[in-house]
Amino acid sequence: MIMDNISVFGLLRSKMSWLTDRQRVLADNIANANTPGYSARDLERPNFKNLLRTQTPRMISGATHANHIPIKAGASETTNKPEKAPDWETTPDGNSVVLEDQMMKVAQNQMEYQSAVDLYRKSVDMIRLAISSR
Repeated sequence: MIMDNISVFGLLRSKMSWLTDRQRVLADNIANANTPGYSARDLERPNFKNLLRTQTPRMISGATHANHIPIKAGASETTNKPEKAPDWETTPDGNSVVLEDQMMKVAQNQMEYQSAVDLYRKSVDMIRLAISSR
């Protein structure tokens, strides 16, 4: 059985991938805290509600007549591209990294990642329970 065919696992994999990419961007910000002219970056948070809609199986209507308008179903893949974070505080040398903000974002990112891992683990446990009770 392929786990990616189950929408919960696909969504959790997407969320964990986004969180991993965000962790890299935040780590770059912290590493460049003293680099003159460096602007803090962050990833745009994807709309996971829309992603859920695209990955949830739906009934697809079929055309019963040649004059019916065809319905195209498709999910758009999002690419995680770092974007410039708002400048709250910029040093005289042009660096906009505030370490306290970055550390708070890293902590939040870690909590969200751990929640996704826990949900993934619980989902696997539920599948194991369903299989073993047969």
